[in-house]
Amino acid sequence: MKKLLGLIVIIIILGGVIFTFSSYLVATNKAGYYQIKQAAVTGKISIHDKPGMYGKLFGTITTYQISDMNYFSKSDLEGGSGEAADTIQVRFNDGGTADISGSIKFRLSLKEENQLLLHEDFKSYDKIQSDLIRQVITESLMQTATLMKAEESYSTRRSEFTAFAEEQIRRGIFETVAEERIYTNLEGKEFIERSVKVKYDDAGNAVIRKVSPFVRYDIEILQFVIKDIDFDATIDSLIAKKKEAEQQKIVAQANAERAKQDAITAEEQGKAQIAVARAAEEVIKIKAVTQAEKEFAVSKLNRQKAEEDAAANLIKREAEARGAALLVKAGLAPLDKAEIERETAIGVAAEIAKIKLPEVMIFGSGEGSPTNPFDAIGLEAFMNISEKISASKDQ
Repeated sequence: MKKLLGLIVIIIILGGVIFTFSSYLVATNKAGYYQIKQAAVTGKISIHDKPGMYGKLFGTITTYQISDMNYFSKSDLEGGSGEAADTIQVRFNDGGTADISGSIKFRLSLKEENQLLLHEDFKSYDKIQSDLIRQVITESLMQTATLMKAEESYSTRRSEFTAFAEEQIRRGIFETVAEERIYTNLEGKEFIERSVKVKYDDAGNAVIRKVSPFVRYDIEILQFVIKDIDFDATIDSLIAKKKEAEQQKIVAQANAERAKQDAITAEEQGKAQIAVARAAEEVIKIKAVTQAEKEFAVSKLNRQKAEEDAAANLIKREAEARGAALLVKAGLAPLDKAEIERETAIGVAAEIAKIKLPEVMIFGSGEGSPTNPFDAIGLEAFMNISEKISASKDQ
């Protein structure tokens, strides 16, 4: 019984010892991390990059996160906190300064030689974040700022600023060349403008002056973002003035374009009105021409009709004359002769009726013979004359 009790006590003591020293005996590696173990006695270095437990045996374990973010921002809400996540201040080649906010997502190398090299150089993951990642970003941003003016990084070369910074983080610091340009302002004064430009090789690649630690340790950039460039008060004032000037320029251009369009519209409206007036005049002209042509046609038709009527009348008269001549030549027909005698008699009777005779007439001669009453008034002689005239017509 005492032996059993003693065994239980020993087991409990061993369990307590094992529980107490378990963290020194075994270690656990999580997915997304790798651990470097240095043996307690021999000092041998080994790398454990697979998830699970392994024997620690009082060795020293250093844990590294394979992929992570590094923030440099003025707001804790954007990621990171404390001095390790402060904005990075840069100075542009025109003297302007700015605090830059952003982030980078990176991946450490999975090759053992690079992992061992990182461990030897920085000893811990926190040192990698502060003394490697952040320092490389800071140097790249500061060198990029010297390649342009503050105003350019805000407007025309913003994307170029980001691209240059990322490229220098990935490959290394560019070799640069300084250039000077003399220009004359509107007042006739000469100024020297100095600028710094990237030097390129014959293949068109930027010449690297200082190789990036990202190359040495085979660190991969997964994402690089510049979220904000917070300029100093002087640059902000210049940007505000330029923005106002640009807005005024845009408004002036818009007004000029509107005036131009109004002028074009007025011109087109004038052309349209002229076209309408010309069309109206053309209509009047066409109507007048049409009416004149109509009147001319009517006049022509009337003239032709008159000519035709005159010709027809002439033909009729010529026919009547020829007919009369033929009748005269051939002798009157009995009917025509009777008609002429009748008309002659009627004419004579009408003339006799016009003669006023004396109310009392005494007939007779001195010889005692009776007197013809027609001889008394000369009617018989008149009728004889009439017959002679008729006879002459018949001939």
